[in-house]
Amino acid sequence: MLDFQWAVQADKIKLINPLGTVAVCCLWTPVSYLEKRWLEVAPEILAADSPLCLLGGLYGGGLKIMLRNLHHNPQIDTVILLGKDFSGVVEHVVNFFQGKVEISEQKNVYVFADGKQRELAKLVIAGAKTSHSLDSLIRPDMFTPPPQILDWSKELERDYSMRLAKFLQTYQPRTPASSERPAKVPLPRPVTTTFPSELAGHVIVAETIVEAWDKLLFRLARFGPLVRLRNGKERNELLTVKAIIKNPGHYTSADLTNHNLPEDKILAYQADLLNPGLEEGGASYTYGNRLGKYFGLNLLNRVIEDLALNLDSRHSYLTLWDNLKDPIGHDTPCLVSLFFRKIESVTHLTATFRTHNGAKAWPINCFGLWGLLKHVCQKANSHPKRTEPQDLTPGQLIVVSQSISLNPSELTDVADLLASYQNQAHKIVTDPNGYFKLALDQENKEVVAWQFNHEDELIAEYRSKTASQMAQELVGHLAISDIGHALYLGGQLERAFYCLAKNLPYTQDKTTLP
Repeated sequence: MLDFQWAVQADKIKLINPLGTVAVCCLWTPVSYLEKRWLEVAPEILAADSPLCLLGGLYGGGLKIMLRNLHHNPQIDTVILLGKDFSGVVEHVVNFFQGKVEISEQKNVYVFADGKQRELAKLVIAGAKTSHSLDSLIRPDMFTPPPQILDWSKELERDYSMRLAKFLQTYQPRTPASSERPAKVPLPRPVTTTFPSELAGHVIVAETIVEAWDKLLFRLARFGPLVRLRNGKERNELLTVKAIIKNPGHYTSADLTNHNLPEDKILAYQADLLNPGLEEGGASYTYGNRLGKYFGLNLLNRVIEDLALNLDSRHSYLTLWDNLKDPIGHDTPCLVSLFFRKIESVTHLTATFRTHNGAKAWPINCFGLWGLLKHVCQKANSHPKRTEPQDLTPGQLIVVSQSISLNPSELTDVADLLASYQNQAHKIVTDPNGYFKLALDQENKEVVAWQFNHEDELIAEYRSKTASQMAQELVGHLAISDIGHALYLGGQLERAFYCLAKNLPYTQDKTTLP
């Protein structure tokens, strides 16, 4: 009889009985919570001779690791799914074993344990609202026969103690098809090539949340150096990344579908941010609890009253970080502060995250914050003590991520978004620093650059006899903030100085030399 052996080691899996043939996947519910609860209510579940082989969640490597360990241990004939499903993974597990997958034409380069690289096609698991991507080394046809999947995740029971105990009492393992153990399926890492850049201080400006996410993913994949955390895990990480989203409420259902973002999940997350309750057996904290109850008062209500009463207050600032407990805690909030700033009748929100997952958490967090900003404005407008003469409207969302990262394996999940962003015709954006009109002063042998604001008012004049001197002045005055604008102006200045030297007429925006 086969005992359990690791294909891929995972620190979030609790081994119960190496000779057991049942596995419990508790999804996003903490393993420690279920283990403690079962010891209190039904300790036989965790006995050394229990049919239960292991208990594991999907933190860390997730489905990639789970499938490899199941394949390497065919004696596990039953997998029970229970707990909180925050990502729709239950559907993906069921569909995988039902063969609802397809091999994508897209290939990614992976590096294996021996350092060699190979191209692998991507395997996509179908879903009603979202899909899930894996490397094609692990496939449904490799499980003969597949384990039976019991989905208990949609039921109301919190810990399933008695039901699981009764199930294990009457459970009979199936006769194994073979006593041979399949070879381990390697878990390669997608190859990432990062380009040099500043480690900190990247700024992203975008109209919408999904547009900002595209830009963020590209920056992380291209510029985020691979760092090793003290637990041995690797991340592509950047520090203090700021995303300025001008119109966070502008998105369509097609935007969400194209970015694999279920609208019902977004709405549920927005509601959770306003829910001060803390569910037993769930996470040790929620943002809704920190905002609405944890510190002994509703922090959002204070902000709402402040915005309703004061014309120019900068006190609408709150923190979710508990300085007494969180520095030594193991499960601590990533969102640490919110600053609501009213300028005239528009309220802007700056949110600061201590750490941030760029592949999964970032867009959902942004949509949640947008819902929070709308809620605050609506409540301030209807506040009984309101003295603000104008209705407040939600404005920009500024998201500061002090540490933002990608797990290298997550690059597979967002490969399509990265490819789409790189291949699209990028829009020319308006430089907030203004625009330029160029002309020649042949009498003084100078090129003249007039800078205008977006109300078409002249705000500065630059004159130079050489291109290098002109560049020095523009850089010294921070006259240009957008790289696209800088490239355009550089091309125009090259033509202007050529025409000045050759005593030729110059017309701005002409694409060829005279």
